[in-house]
Amino acid sequence: MNEGHFFETILDNFTDGVYILDDKGNYIFVNSAYLQSLNMPKDVLLHYNVHDFLDTGQIDVCISDIVYQEKRQVVMFQDVLDTLSYGRKAIRQMVISTPIFDEDGEIRNILAVVRPLDKLNSLYYQASQSTMVSEFSGSPPSPVTGGGIVAESNGMRTVLATAATVAEVDSAVLITGESGTGKEVVAQFVHDSSPRHVKPLVVINCASLPENLLEAELFGYEKGAFTGAAPGGKAGLFEEADGGTLFLDEINSMPVNLQGKVLRAIETKTIQRIGATKVKKVDFRLLSATNEDLERLVEEKRFRPDLYYRLAVIPIRIPPLRERKADIIPLAQHFLNYFCEKYAKDKVFTQQTLNVIHAYDWPGNVRELKNFIERSVVMSMGRQIEVLDVSSFIDPVPPPSSSPVSGRQAYAPAIDAQYEQMLTSGVSLEQYLERCEREYVGYALRKFQNSYKAADALKTSQSSIMRRKKKYFL
Repeated sequence: MNEGHFFETILDNFTDGVYILDDKGNYIFVNSAYLQSLNMPKDVLLHYNVHDFLDTGQIDVCISDIVYQEKRQVVMFQDVLDTLSYGRKAIRQMVISTPIFDEDGEIRNILAVVRPLDKLNSLYYQASQSTMVSEFSGSPPSPVTGGGIVAESNGMRTVLATAATVAEVDSAVLITGESGTGKEVVAQFVHDSSPRHVKPLVVINCASLPENLLEAELFGYEKGAFTGAAPGGKAGLFEEADGGTLFLDEINSMPVNLQGKVLRAIETKTIQRIGATKVKKVDFRLLSATNEDLERLVEEKRFRPDLYYRLAVIPIRIPPLRERKADIIPLAQHFLNYFCEKYAKDKVFTQQTLNVIHAYDWPGNVRELKNFIERSVVMSMGRQIEVLDVSSFIDPVPPPSSSPVSGRQAYAPAIDAQYEQMLTSGVSLEQYLERCEREYVGYALRKFQNSYKAADALKTSQSSIMRRKKKYFL
């Protein structure tokens, strides 16, 4: 590839429009992005002079003329008529027009870079968003690892390092942590990083099934083992995990009289279906998780000590979100990107909203944060997710500023700024009243945890509350 063709290829891959004029204003080079903006074939445009667009009224000003006259770089906005749109709408773009001089100091060419204003705004918001995220984390957002794990904090980096190490062996792992911290995600990470990743990860929540069904799900049953049994019998989860990994979530909820049978399966790597007379060998790796202190349950004789010691060969504790503040903003950004893509939205957080997100304790941990971001993406009115968009989702709402002034002093200007933004964005009174209704009903439902009690407190009917709950995704 010769040098000229090399540089032409580079310019042709710019996302901004690029064109080059000769000293008379004739087009001598245009890149693909500029052709797309004008919707013209390249061989046609290269026969044009820049003044042709001015003569037809397709542009409001010829920036190149200013460059020719003043012999300097000119940066201006230019309105271009979109002849393909209904009503011939004008599109505003920023043009950076730079002169290229010959050895006599005369303009030989003009190099112009063209960027539509809506694209410029989008890039500005992206840059602002990245800057705000890095201000909280002290570095750019950390990469999201397999399974959606964000590890910016030291606590989560330790968790991932331990999980990656134990993934190479078959030792039993007990994952502990509060509800919503991501125990199943870490279990998936261990499985995906292990030699058993080609086989399935079989998951069962021990708290989701009554005792009689739990035993049948774990160990399976033979034909006619009990009333309602499938005619051909059924393999249990231990069998389904043969060659792979079995993950017992909320194992603290496992009935005591079933714990002995689970212990035997773990120690002997054999299982016996309900109603069967023979045992069957199974090869599985066991992961388990609990949101309660198993040692305390052992002391209360609600959990077998021998099973506990067998499960907790490698303990991994996932810290709650309030103990790993460095993960909050990167996680929020990760979920924002995910739900924007899922719902075809284009949303960004304001700095004040990020302050609120970072200051909140998140008692429901990552699960609560994820649900919060989804609601924010779905329910916020403008492109920017403002404090008022999220104030009904977090209770109580901390002051949106980390400045040393009082919460009320910091919050009032934020509200005024929000109202100003709403006026500028054209938010109608009806839209604002809907937002207030959503926040008030949402607060009542969270407070009373019951639609009838919420309706009574708000002096309306339960059916009215349910309609609004459905309307506002509460």
